[in-house]
Amino acid sequence: MTSSGAQRARALDLLGRGDMAGGIAGLEGHVAGAPDDVGAWLALGAAYAAEERWADAARALARGVEPGGGEEGGEELIEARLAYARALVRLGRLDEAAAELRRGAAIEPPDPRALRELGVVLYDLRLYDEAARWLARACEAAPEDARAAFALGLAHEARREIAPAIAAYREAVRRAPSFADARLTLADALASIGEHERALGELEALLARERSHEQAARNREVLQRALAEMRARRLLGKTERELARSALVMEAQLRRREARAAPATAEGAAARQIVRYTAPLLELHVTLDPSRGPGSGAIEALHLALTDPDRAARAEDDVFKVTVIGEDGRQAPVSYATGASLTLVREAIGCPMTQASALYTSLLKGSPSVDWGGATLRFASVPGTGGAPGGERHGLLVGQRA
Repeated sequence: MTSSGAQRARALDLLGRGDMAGGIAGLEGHVAGAPDDVGAWLALGAAYAAEERWADAARALARGVEPGGGEEGGEELIEARLAYARALVRLGRLDEAAAELRRGAAIEPPDPRALRELGVVLYDLRLYDEAARWLARACEAAPEDARAAFALGLAHEARREIAPAIAAYREAVRRAPSFADARLTLADALASIGEHERALGELEALLARERSHEQAARNREVLQRALAEMRARRLLGKTERELARSALVMEAQLRRREARAAPATAEGAAARQIVRYTAPLLELHVTLDPSRGPGSGAIEALHLALTDPDRAARAEDDVFKVTVIGEDGRQAPVSYATGASLTLVREAIGCPMTQASALYTSLLKGSPSVDWGGATLRFASVPGTGGAPGGERHGLLVGQRA
């Protein structure tokens, strides 16, 4: 063995025994006399990185991956490019890191780590569309890599595509059920679209694994309060004052019109009143029970009718801005008619949007009525509209269960 080779071997032995200073000094001396020794430059770069000497690491690793410096190295080369890119990231040189990772990802077969880390760097560069494409490839290349799925969710959320983001977070949790950040972020995403119960379920699952997780406990407390408030805001049992502040009335710009007496019920019962609200494509008939609540009484039933059902079914919902997410995390297109109907159900009974969607779907599939939380939902004709222009109105009726 030459004296240079012996120096290299001694330096590597020192590194192996944990003598970082001695090993680094030995390799520095070796590469000074053997500047074409790619393996020595890579070992020196790795040693610098272990000591968090990122600028020195980047310089050494660059010598190991430069043209002619072992391009045919296969697995060794991808390891070198990954190490070099990580040093560049530590130095904040993200554009250079991305370029290096692209070179690494071009080596066949693609290393899933290069795909994932390239996607993460592109995310940090705010190139979210491109980041999502690379991270999707990383998820396919490494089916058990939970961090790739988590990063993909972050990229989708940055693109304001909440449905695929939720699907990716769920996949990350499936791949690694104890991945706390994934569960926390999934819960946040679900809560952002009003899915408080599902969000609470994820937090409960996390706390079942990590009872002392403070952030999950705090988030659970906040969500429990939000869910209680949402239920407290249910319109059934409230008055027209609360109705006037609801999304149903405010977003659709419903206007209060005439009031009339409701059809007689049981003998001796207080006479109920029906108030009509109107907006383009919509009518809302509100039944008030004067024996309950102040003023004209408490809301006993809400009856939503579409004045032009075909047009409402064709029109896209850009008023209520309803987001419907399926179990698979996919977002379904929502018409104006569906948006209005789901908003009515959600606000009338104070349930999450997913629950509102499930109840409404049950009616669409043929159930004559659905009971939930002390309320009954069904399709019905609106009393007193037989002589209205266009004939009798039919719509969704949500009322207090008898």
